[in-house]
Amino acid sequence: MSLGNNIKRYRRSLGITQEELAGILCITSQAVSRWESEAGMPDITQIVPLAKALNVSTDALFGLGEESYDRDLAERVIFEANTLRDTGDPAEGALAAAEYLDSQCEENIFNYGIMCRYVQAVAHMSRFVNSNNVYYSGLFGDDQKKWRHMVKSAENRAMQVIRYSGEKDLADSCHYALGWLYWHIGEYDKGRAHIGELPSIKSNMLQETLLPYYVYAGSDKSMEGWKAQVRDNYQNFIRAINKQIVYSAESMMWTCPVAEVEECCLWGLKIMDSFMENPKMKAYCQGFYRDTSKFLIAAYLRSGDASKAAAEWKRLGSVIEEYVGFCAKTCAPGKDQVIRDFGEHAWDNMSKYKEDWIGGKKEFMLGQLKSWSDGKVFAEFESLI
Repeated sequence: MSLGNNIKRYRRSLGITQEELAGILCITSQAVSRWESEAGMPDITQIVPLAKALNVSTDALFGLGEESYDRDLAERVIFEANTLRDTGDPAEGALAAAEYLDSQCEENIFNYGIMCRYVQAVAHMSRFVNSNNVYYSGLFGDDQKKWRHMVKSAENRAMQVIRYSGEKDLADSCHYALGWLYWHIGEYDKGRAHIGELPSIKSNMLQETLLPYYVYAGSDKSMEGWKAQVRDNYQNFIRAINKQIVYSAESMMWTCPVAEVEECCLWGLKIMDSFMENPKMKAYCQGFYRDTSKFLIAAYLRSGDASKAAAEWKRLGSVIEEYVGFCAKTCAPGKDQVIRDFGEHAWDNMSKYKEDWIGGKKEFMLGQLKSWSDGKVFAEFESLI
């Protein structure tokens, strides 16, 4: 598309008029009109301010790097990568997923969905690599050449996604992944720069607060759209809280006395139990609930208390069993009904939550717990469950 058409498109996507854009740039509205009609061109000194005013890169302003990508292919590749990641040893699974995604990036050089997932996979793998990290022994041992190459590839692909994809969700995912990657490898200044690009709840000026009102105003004044938006808002808020609980539990499991870990995890699980009293929130809690309980079990094992670890494993098993039954019953009416009542993410979660699927997850969890604990303690734990 031409520069004029791009200016018009990006201006309209922001919902501002030619006069408003002109006001931001301290020029006349007639100048903006000439640009958009191709009757004139911006001065070179106006290009960067114009791109900033339209919240796009200068490359995007000139129509560079806007290739579309095959989303269905990206979904299939990501599913395969997740399967590799969750099979066998956690570190080896992380490496296998990253290597597979790397090959797919080479074959699909403009697929931003696959690129983004590769960046996330390298960030996930970073926890297994750093030989100075007290948590893990390292995936590559003393040979760090391959790892440095993967980090560089992740950085380059992240920049491609951030600059050219035009999708804020993908860009945010890359910033977030790089934040974790740089933390694990000790490049904190780089990490803080990417953290600074992420949205924050501290302003409390969230789109979720206003969206229900606009959904209602744009419909036939029915409350159904409003209710669905409120439901989605709660689900998003709950996921954010649950993620914080899980990350805190994981960090404390490695660094804090077992009593502190227990206090943190039991408090977090109680919060999730409260959330799940609303059936429409269950799908947005189960994975976080499982991981929080896993880190509590790990803390018990690391402290040598196989008995408490086994009791928590059995308790978690009963929660999982109840959820499997809930999913089967809820999904019985079919996909359309579930999406209408619970949301699309809930359908994706509940439709796969069957005995064989969760059985694989539990085996993976046991593999992680074994790698994190003393062999004798884990053997006693196994005998008790």
